[in-house]
Amino acid sequence: MTAREPVDAPRHPVEVADVEAEGLVEKGLRKGSVSIVAAVAIGLAATAPAYSLTGALGYAGLESGYQLPIIFIVSVIPMFFVALAYKHMTTVAPDSGTVFTWGSMAMGPRSGWFGGWGLFLSSTLAGVGAAEVVVNAVVTIAGLDDPPLLLRLTIATVFILITTSLVARGAEESSRTTLALTVVQYGGLILFALIMVRAVLAGEAAPTAEPFSWSWLNPFAIDGFQAMLGGFLVALFIFWGFDASLAMSEESTGNSAQAGRTGVIAMLIILATYVLFTIAALSYAGLDESDPLSMTYEDNIEDVFLVMATESIGEWGAVVAALIVGISAFSATMSTVMPTARGLLAMASYKALPGHFASVDEATGSPKNATWFMGLLTLAIYVGLSFTSDAIVQDSVYSVGISICAYYIIAALSCAVYFHRTAFSSIRTALGQVILPAASALLLIGVMVLEAINMTDPDYGSGNSVRGIGTVFIVGVIGMLLGAPLMALWNLRSPSFFRGETLRKQRAHWVIKEE
Repeated sequence: MTAREPVDAPRHPVEVADVEAEGLVEKGLRKGSVSIVAAVAIGLAATAPAYSLTGALGYAGLESGYQLPIIFIVSVIPMFFVALAYKHMTTVAPDSGTVFTWGSMAMGPRSGWFGGWGLFLSSTLAGVGAAEVVVNAVVTIAGLDDPPLLLRLTIATVFILITTSLVARGAEESSRTTLALTVVQYGGLILFALIMVRAVLAGEAAPTAEPFSWSWLNPFAIDGFQAMLGGFLVALFIFWGFDASLAMSEESTGNSAQAGRTGVIAMLIILATYVLFTIAALSYAGLDESDPLSMTYEDNIEDVFLVMATESIGEWGAVVAALIVGISAFSATMSTVMPTARGLLAMASYKALPGHFASVDEATGSPKNATWFMGLLTLAIYVGLSFTSDAIVQDSVYSVGISICAYYIIAALSCAVYFHRTAFSSIRTALGQVILPAASALLLIGVMVLEAINMTDPDYGSGNSVRGIGTVFIVGVIGMLLGAPLMALWNLRSPSFFRGETLRKQRAHWVIKEE
């Protein structure tokens, strides 16, 4: 047996390791154009901390009360297990297609295709919500009250076109812009949190806000299953996006193992940010629905930064809050378009989509066709929702849960299936590569089913509907199911991918390490 010949199982005392996946194709992306730090920043920016917190804290507090910090910690556990799956799969298969590529390798082409569709749909919906956040920020900064629809559409169009054109200029420039925006966003969040802490210590918090208690971090103090479920559904949205950094693995500096760690690093930073900021916000504003300063007050719940910034900073607080949230949405849009366009590039490279998306611009090293398709589709959906929904951000947040769950489930299961032959050589690899990812997939399947049932209620989300069918159900559930006929049509047109000819199924196997 040669030094590189695969064997079925480890033979002691010889040291063995998993071999990298086979059959991955070069797509023309520029290796080394994205630093590891910038890749982590892309993962942070894609979660959009400021945008996520201002839109989610009020609703999450309404569901979970003062136990929100511990619910965020508990909720991140299955997401962290998914991050482990991403880490291990990136190490052996660093590919811009991520969940599409891994699902196709481990479970078959149809599973991979649906994973790619879920990623594409969720990223597009997030871009729609971010566009509305930017529109609201511009309107607030300009001091406009109730601007006409045409003006809002104009602002959104300009924003989407600018963002798309920046991403189309290449990964190096886009990643640097994202890193700079992320630094500014986190600087604003840290400063805002410190201002709230100072106000609490000075006795200037909302009169109904409860003082900090360690019970906020006690999992046994959570008020029942419904409080846990409500907080988890919100957490699913605000933690989503860490995986954006891993779609850049073909362009990142360093090796595949280093690229695989970026998602885990981003997840840990995001968790610390959310927990610490939530504690500061709860201590400062509280959760009394009758208090005009509270996060759960009717006029505050959709934009908690606005009221907290105004009270803590002064008359310029609303402008400062709008600026921070607008920067957050801007960087989040760039950080979702970049990896999703590369996902389309990968799908086309393996003949799972039209070859039009497989081209990479020689001058910029960017998949321009896929990038502009993402941008223009986001704009089209935004325009459509503008005429059917008066709460685009809320409907986008509630709709995206199904597609996020779907592609995270496929990513986690792909890891468990791919490594199941080799992982049980040690407890560490068994847990990280198979047991924990599989457990997270099972949990997310349950959450997805519950979320789909909730969406059948036309009043779910904003309560907007089309012919009696809720907007959230149309966009979230029907949008995901739309992938089935699209996949079937492409199977008829170009069956080679679905036959396993362009990306074959495979499993991890051992190779003997050379001494």
